[in-house]
Parts: sequence; structure tokens; C-alpha cells
Amino acid sequence: MGEETTAREWRVRGRPRGRPPRITRPAIADAALAVGFDNLTLATVADRLKVAHSALYRHVADREELVIVAINRAIGQADWPEPTGEWRSDLEAQAGALWTLLEAHPGLIKEFLRLKRFPDEVMHRFGAAVQRLIGYGFTVEDAFLAVDTVFDLAIDVFGRGQQLDAPAGAVKVRDGSADAWAEAVGPEVAPVMRRALSEPASVWFDRKLGLVLDGIATSLAP
Repeated sequence: MGEETTAREWRVRGRPRGRPPRITRPAIADAALAVGFDNLTLATVADRLKVAHSALYRHVADREELVIVAINRAIGQADWPEPTGEWRSDLEAQAGALWTLLEAHPGLIKEFLRLKRFPDEVMHRFGAAVQRLIGYGFTVEDAFLAVDTVFDLAIDVFGRGQQLDAPAGAVKVRDGSADAWAEAVGPEVAPVMRRALSEPASVWFDRKLGLVLDGIATSLAP
């Protein structure tokens, strides 16, 4: 049986000799990440694993749980920074790691924003970041607000960048809307607007993150 055999062919031909394939949640998560969030369905993951579609239901109830399993795996495998000993460097590094994670998995941000419940790893990562700031002397409320603001900034700016990079006919949204934005903001602001639309979202994220961190340093940091 060649590598290109689909799950349907596998069912028709019958199982190969020897032990049957072992299906686990980690294996399902790895297959889901290999398929990619833009193509993620129970059927595509089953094909990737060369198992019957029904076999997945013993481990994931539906597509949303499949997405959650995949996101948990992606976060768990991400290269998160170690503590630096300084709150600002820590927050900046964690924001950068979150941005890198979203870049590494196209479609993840879209799936995350429409989930009805949060993956465990998202909550654990958030909680760990808050606890780290508390360890630096932040109050509980200020630590929560600082982390929530920085993480929300990364998610919002990344998502907006995806929107601007989406196709609009023969061009991207950012290119097709540049003239309209320039006219709307007026001649004085138009050059800045055009530059903002022409530069990658990561450039403006870095600038916005610096502004937010300055605000945290002034208003919340111990």
C-alpha cells in the first residue's frame, strides 16, 4: 500500500497485516497541524492518518474539538521565551512568540476567534504570564490588565493584518483600499496612511507594542 493511499481506499482494501494503526489525541493533533487550519476537517485528518473517518470520534467529538486539540498542540510546541528577570523584556518576548506562533500556522487566528470555548494551553499560557508579572511586583489586577492588553494587541493587529492581506480581486485589500483611505484621512495624514498600508503588519505591531509597554511602565509597573 503506497503512501498516497486514502482513508477510503484503506477501508476498502482492509487493514494491512500486523498491528492496526494506533490513534491517539497527540497523533490526531499532529495530523491536524500537518493538514493546516485552512483545510482542517475530520475527513482530511482521517485521510492523513489513513484511518476510517469514524475512528476519530473516539477521541474528538466534532470539528471544534479537533481545532482545540490542534491549537493546544501548536501552543505546546511553540518556542516560548524563558524569564529574563525584567517585566518589560518578558512581555515583549512573549508577544513576539505569540506573533510567531500565529505566523507559523495560517488560519489559526480565524479558528481561534470563532471558538466557543478556550483551549487549555491558551488559558495556561495566559495565567503563567500573569503570575510572572506578579512575581515582578505587579498587583494582581495590574498584572492581569497588562498581560491581557499585550496579548489582545498581538491577536488584534495580526488579525487585522490578515484582513488587509486578503485578496480583493486582482490585488490585496490593503492595496485596493489605499486611495480611499488616503482621501478619507485628508492630505496631511494620507502619506502616513499609505505607509501604514504598504508596510507589513509586524512593523506596526512593534511600534504599537512599544507604545503599550511605555504606558504600562508609566501607569502599572511597580
